[in-house]
Amino acid sequence: MEWRKCYLDVILVPLGLFFSMVYHAWLWHKVKNQPQSTTIGIYVTVRRYWVFAMMTTLRNAITGSTQMATISILLCSGLAAVISSTYSI
Repeated sequence: MEWRKCYLDVILVPLGLFFSMVYHAWLWHKVKNQPQSTTIGIYVTVRRYWVFAMMTTLRNAITGSTQMATISILLCSGLAAVISSTYSI
């Protein structure tokens, strides 16, 4: 009876390792040749679009804040010039 359990382990453990290696080789081949047919390839594509969208959003936010700062400095300078020209010290 003990011999059969050992024999079963000798067969199933290498077979499990073999199937795992075959699956990972097949998955690597699919990701390299047909990336849109796997979730890994879809996630890579979605991540690229997300990064592009985030960079665009950050660029727009930085541009907007720069414009607001420039306008506020111009308004303050203009107000200071108007106030200094109306009062004679």
